Amino acid sequence: MLWLPPVYAVTDRTAAGLDDHADIAERLLAAGVRCIQIREKALPDRTLLPQIERAMRSAKASRAHLLVDDRVDLAIVAGSGVHVGGEDLPAADARRLLGEGPILGVSTHSAEEAAAAFASPEPDYVAFGPIFASRTKATRAPRGIDALRDVAAGKTRPLVAIGGIGPDTLADVLAAGADSAAMVDGLLAGGRIEENARRALDAARRRTPPGRVYLVGFMGSGKTSVGRRVAERLDVPFVDLDLEIERTSGLTVRALFETAGERAFRERESLYLEATRSLPNAIVATGGGCWVGEENRRAIGTLGTAVFLDVSKPILLSRLSGKTDRPLFKTPEQAAALAAERDPFYRMGTVPVSLEHESVEEAADRVLIVLDERSRPRL
Repeated sequence: MLWLPPVYAVTDRTAAGLDDHADIAERLLAAGVRCIQIREKALPDRTLLPQIERAMRSAKASRAHLLVDDRVDLAIVAGSGVHVGGEDLPAADARRLLGEGPILGVSTHSAEEAAAAFASPEPDYVAFGPIFASRTKATRAPRGIDALRDVAAGKTRPLVAIGGIGPDTLADVLAAGADSAAMVDGLLAGGRIEENARRALDAARRRTPPGRVYLVGFMGSGKTSVGRRVAERLDVPFVDLDLEIERTSGLTVRALFETAGERAFRERESLYLEATRSLPNAIVATGGGCWVGEENRRAIGTLGTAVFLDVSKPILLSRLSGKTDRPLFKTPEQAAALAAERDPFYRMGTVPVSLEHESVEEAADRVLIVLDERSRPRL
């Protein structure tokens, strides 16, 4: 059966303030959206087709679904899926032209239409709406959450809710039985594409948090700043092992190294690592040497998911320049040698996230997208 992510974007040049659907798609994909429908009623084919083809290439690179509204001919040329409504080409004819591979979705606006679509062999998913008042569905009265719940009770394949849905109503729509929520203004309004998409994606993520996630990597890789932001967006606890050790001991990590030695610090680190078992969901920032210890790797392997923040050595060294609170940072040359020594360990059994000059928010996007990928069904 087709898998659909909870957030389904529909492009609109007016709402986004952009002239190119591919540009809209690329910004949505970068934020983490993994299902996009290109909707366009005015552009000529020779202008629209290249935009669809560019968007399709970007979608493939992100393992995302891309569909075209109404235009089966353009979908066939671009190799995308297609979505048809009641006034478009009938689903049976669309499927005959598309063949069995591409995704085909259909719109319905009543319980009877939805039941008939679910009983039909052609569509891969059925859309129902409008759920709420919608600018793009202004001629149709809102059906409401109760009607959506009734339709969901009879679904035989994925159900997409559509019409007036935004980040603030997404959780209610999914709780009513929709597998995915199609959004236009909810994602594109004011051209704030990334901001809106993050709010919607995070609302969906909070319904099924990823359990315990352990950020590993060299000092300066951003485990604390990025981890704290990921935890805020998921609304789960954030734990920084170094900070917890400092808080309970009354000493800085550097002071602990100097007074008790690295071995004693590592033993304490392992105890605090084990204590995270009490948290069913959490983002945990580990120390730079935590993952190097085999015992810690085994513990994290049973506790949750290890995510490696993979930052190039020049960037790491630039971030560490002038730092005096790192017990194992003496000189740039020594730090570079230590990073090279630890790098093979960081790549053992972790989920890598490559980072360069991203902001904290963008780095959090990368981590959350990787976690989304791990929860995606392998069909």
